[in-house]
Amino acid sequence: MYPAQLFAALMPALGWSLLHFVWQGVLIGWAASLALHLLRNARPQARYAVACAALLLCAALPLGGTVWRVLEAARGYGAAPVMTAIALPAGDVVAAAIGPAALDTDQLVSWRYLLQRQLPWLVLLWACGAAVMTLRLSMGLLWVRDRTMASRHAGDPHWQRRLDQLARRLGLGRAVRLAMADGLDGPMTAGCWKPVVLVPASLITGMPPDLLEALLAHELAHIKRHDYLVNLVQSAIEILLFYHPAVWTLSRRIRVEREQIADDLAASTLGEPRRLALALTELDRFQFSTPQLAHAAHGGNLMSRIKRLVRPASEPLSWKIAAPLLGLCTACAVLYAHAAPAVDAPVAPATPALDAPAPPPPPVMDVPAVPAPPKPVSAVPAVPAVPAAPAPPAPPAIPAPPAAPPAPAPEDEHASAGGAQAWRSPRGQGGAITFGHLSINYNAKDAYAVKRGDGYVSVHVGRGDMEEVRRLDGAVKGDFIWFRDGGKAWLIKDPALLAKASAAWAQSDALNQKMKEQNQVMEQHNKAMAALGDRMQALSEQAARQVRGERHGKIERLAREQEAVARKMEAVARKMERSRDTGADREALRREMETLETRMEPLKRQMGQLSAELGKMHGDMAATHAPMEALSAEMREASKPLRELGAKMGELGREQGRLSREADQTVRALIQEAVRNGRAEAIPAPKG
Repeated sequence: MYPAQLFAALMPALGWSLLHFVWQGVLIGWAASLALHLLRNARPQARYAVACAALLLCAALPLGGTVWRVLEAARGYGAAPVMTAIALPAGDVVAAAIGPAALDTDQLVSWRYLLQRQLPWLVLLWACGAAVMTLRLSMGLLWVRDRTMASRHAGDPHWQRRLDQLARRLGLGRAVRLAMADGLDGPMTAGCWKPVVLVPASLITGMPPDLLEALLAHELAHIKRHDYLVNLVQSAIEILLFYHPAVWTLSRRIRVEREQIADDLAASTLGEPRRLALALTELDRFQFSTPQLAHAAHGGNLMSRIKRLVRPASEPLSWKIAAPLLGLCTACAVLYAHAAPAVDAPVAPATPALDAPAPPPPPVMDVPAVPAPPKPVSAVPAVPAVPAAPAPPAPPAIPAPPAAPPAPAPEDEHASAGGAQAWRSPRGQGGAITFGHLSINYNAKDAYAVKRGDGYVSVHVGRGDMEEVRRLDGAVKGDFIWFRDGGKAWLIKDPALLAKASAAWAQSDALNQKMKEQNQVMEQHNKAMAALGDRMQALSEQAARQVRGERHGKIERLAREQEAVARKMEAVARKMERSRDTGADREALRREMETLETRMEPLKRQMGQLSAELGKMHGDMAATHAPMEALSAEMREASKPLRELGAKMGELGREQGRLSREADQTVRALIQEAVRNGRAEAIPAPKG
């Protein structure tokens, strides 16, 4: 796939993945809420694992969906069919060329088509939002970097030793640096490979040493668990899926559980949960907003953490569990209903829908209302709307007859054809070769052809082998089997083996003849359907001619004249409203209004006459509705045999494929037997 093709495939793939994540994220959020509520009295590590797994699944679904759709598009670009005159009859080639271009009208107006057209804008909006979120993350990283760089040389040897002792008690094998920094409201950690614990100078001087030690133990717990790196990954997922509330809910829950895990780890190291609770209470004096990129001891809900450390209590079952539970049940019901097979109207697997659509209702004629005469001053006449010409009824779509499904080809074939076909040498050497079964595999390492009488029973060849078969057809007399194994060609003329090879294809030939007879019957039905379609088209054109004509032009012309007069009347009425004198000016305006009313009267009468004529035309067109409905019913009846024939042809095609594979295996076994028994003679390579 070229870069331009990759970009063209990536845009819709990303757009559809982002759209599908809307409902996927809802389901993940509901399932995670249910699991977290069931684990409300478990250890925070379990809830943390569930929330992290749900958030990772949120990131994996859009990413996997995008990759899958791009790969599908790449396979579509690389799987261009090889069309040859040998593989397809002329009618099938035309159908294959026209079929993909024929878009159903319902598909064009469907929601999926409408969304497809908006995907570039959707991806653009998502990219803008992701860029804003990336800028927010970058500013936070710069904020942490500035605090870390400013405190590089500001440390306290005494507290560095106590921090090292705590790190050894926690089992940390890495060196952790302690530094003092300004502009912080509590201790925080920064860095993945060279972690640093930043402590405000006011805490070192103003907090009791044992309480500050408890806060440092909490920060070391974050370092031990690599929470800084995990939080960066978490922030990246928030950037990519910023538009979904489930992502923010899960992310917030992860941070709450992370702080509780760090509290438990610090309390177990200190051996005094109450001391950590007192330290958090003391820290509450210094609390204000801090970026979430670095972990601080005051993260999460501070009061709930203090209560949990002082008095752990089990959480009762809450009514809030009903919302995600009800949502999951509804989603399961919808998925079950969507996946349930329709048992009322089974459709043949290989046959397209053949029911002719119901005839369209008779067109509704818009009869223009006669505008009321305007009042002299108080009422301004409304401008009469131009009456819309009634659209002619669209003819029902003519059902396409189902094509006879070809026999399934072996898995390694690139082009195949069944039935009596003819192939002419591209170099114009002699007449045509007739064959019963032909397959062309451009990558085949072995090939064979079974000659019988005037034609070939079966030909399975690779690139360039058809020229060799054409040459042997004139050079070798009688029946034979030609085959190629790698670069060496062989010829078999043993009558017994030839008879077995012909018998191997006998059942397939008989079934192929039956399929041709069925195809002829289908062609007769297709002709009948085409005749009905022509009649339906003629009725539709007749209705359209009734609508079109000079009446429509007269209505438009009268409507424009009425509109011009009405605008003048409106202008005069406004002048009369603004005029407060009763002199000659007002009298002139009144006379002008009367003149305009006089001009409007004949226009209204003419419009009424045309409206009556349109009403009569409406009745005439309604009379054509009955024949169209009868034709539509006749087309539905005529399509039923086609559906049955299509289903039968599908079964015959599958059986033909099975018989062809069995016959091919039998012939190849006979060829191997001839080679072992010495009944195959080598053919010298042609001199070039």
